[in-house]
Amino acid sequence: MTDDTPEIALVRLFFEHINADRFDDAIDLLAEAVFYHNIPLPEIRGRENARRFHKTFGVGDRIRVDWKLLRIAQDGDTVLTERLDLFTAPNGNRIALPTMGSMRVGNGAITEWRDYFDLASFERQAAALQG
Repeated sequence: MTDDTPEIALVRLFFEHINADRFDDAIDLLAEAVFYHNIPLPEIRGRENARRFHKTFGVGDRIRVDWKLLRIAQDGDTVLTERLDLFTAPNGNRIALPTMGSMRVGNGAITEWRDYFDLASFERQAAALQG
């Protein structure tokens, strides 16, 4: 067991829920008015809009995710993550996307969530999820 701060423990729990196919439980850890930015895509505001964004893509439904947490660090109320985000389609095809994340935690919820990734790499691999 680690000696995680409450902020790191909450972020770890978020990813544990994602990886256990408990997508809605993970999204419920976001503040109602969360600021979510999947950079370089448009900003999203609000928990339900973040949930809708992922469900439209198929996360928590037809797309299986395994977001491997490689490193985690904290600066104040901000938790930084280095991850390998794996998305697997029902046909077994997979996207592997190196991702850097930043989550701000306040009042027991994730209030800001930013992920940084290479959109061109994602787009090149996205066709594999079809079918």
